[in-house]
Amino acid sequence: MRVLDLLRRAALHVAVAQGGWLAVLAPAAVLVSSATALAWPSVPAEAREAREAREAREQARLCERLDEEEGVAACRAALALGLDPERRGPVREILAKHLVDLERWSELADHYRADVRLAPETAEAWARLGSTLLFALNERAEALAALEEAARLDAADASIWGLLALARHALGRHDEATSAFDEALRLDPTVLDGRPVAQAVREAARRGEPWP
Repeated sequence: MRVLDLLRRAALHVAVAQGGWLAVLAPAAVLVSSATALAWPSVPAEAREAREAREAREQARLCERLDEEEGVAACRAALALGLDPERRGPVREILAKHLVDLERWSELADHYRADVRLAPETAEAWARLGSTLLFALNERAEALAALEEAARLDAADASIWGLLALARHALGRHDEATSAFDEALRLDPTVLDGRPVAQAVREAARRGEPWP
């Protein structure tokens, strides 16, 4: 007789001995569940990993196609399911765009904090974090620290020096802001072209004044 049949019969005998069915419904269920677990072997680790990889790729495709909340959910699911390393970067970028579209700035800042933990030697990651903190959340001190690190990692990027100048000026460090603007313009004389606000902040910094 099969193990499952034996366990079912044992549960029935217990029910009769106790004079009722209700008292043994839970034990019988446990016995049947245990027997089923014995009868069906667990999914091999390789098969489970392959299934999760397929699900991660599908969620990555949805991350790219869907918008707003659904897109955010798909992106996060893809990352949580262990997406291939070469696809994680693009999915993280798409997730950031979804968060921008939804104006979820605090979540975007947390997303970029994770980026700098993943790639602490990448100036662009620090610059994205600093820009979000400065312009979206007005977290000036943390923004300044992030942009200082970005400038340290890539001292030849004029745009980073421009952002650093804005952060310094926001904290009232007018002389330091002027120095950063000067460095940005030395690296790229056109870096402030078409940026009237940055130009106005530079003039205010040179006068030692806040803006606006």
